[in-house]
Amino acid sequence: MLLPLALVLVSLALSLGSPESRAKRASLLGQTVFYPFTRSVNLFRSNSSLKQELAKLQQQQASLTLENLSLNNALKESHTMQTITFETGDMGFEVAEVIGYSGQFQQRNLVVNKGSASGVEVNSPVVSARGIVGRVISVSATNCVVLPFSNPRFQIPVMDKLTSVQGILQADLSGNTNMNMIRLGSQISAGDTIVTSNLSTLYPKGYPVGRVSRIRDSQDQLFITAEIEPFTQVENLEHVFILKQGKQ
Repeated sequence: MLLPLALVLVSLALSLGSPESRAKRASLLGQTVFYPFTRSVNLFRSNSSLKQELAKLQQQQASLTLENLSLNNALKESHTMQTITFETGDMGFEVAEVIGYSGQFQQRNLVVNKGSASGVEVNSPVVSARGIVGRVISVSATNCVVLPFSNPRFQIPVMDKLTSVQGILQADLSGNTNMNMIRLGSQISAGDTIVTSNLSTLYPKGYPVGRVSRIRDSQDQLFITAEIEPFTQVENLEHVFILKQGKQ
């Protein structure tokens, strides 16, 4: 019974007298009797406003983070383009970022973020800043899959840069890169630089491949094999160059 009576008395107090006196009584009640209630309402409004401001700041931070990542990627692409260590002749190129892998570890392919919309075609040669990488084997509008030289399914003719001794570049299932089918008695030694051959239909002649680390006889005793230390570490690539004939 006390609460209804109190509310009636408050209503009478706020309805009697001049507007000025009613305003003063309302202000007094707001600072005394109704202070806990008005304070709770103000805190609720303040918290709601702070939550909205926090959400806005989080959205701005996310946008800035994405922009920063985009700028960093652009900077890496620009740096990669400036550090290419060999002449590409009349071959132009499209810079692409490695965004994934497909297949088993020793037989996996690279997935990069450029496709037919950028002029990439099946069998386009792919290089890094230091040497060959592989060739494009499938293309979608925005992505493509690259078969790297570290995959045993990849083979190309290569040669000794100094003596022009010819052979076939191929990786084995253990992940080692070899120059096979070298004729017995050929002039090739550890330390020699291996480049793409004039017999290659994929790459122009002279693109860097790697360096001979060791020479060993093949099992059939008809040829010798050169173990190659590649100039490009496929597993560490962030960006590659997809070559385009005559579009420098």
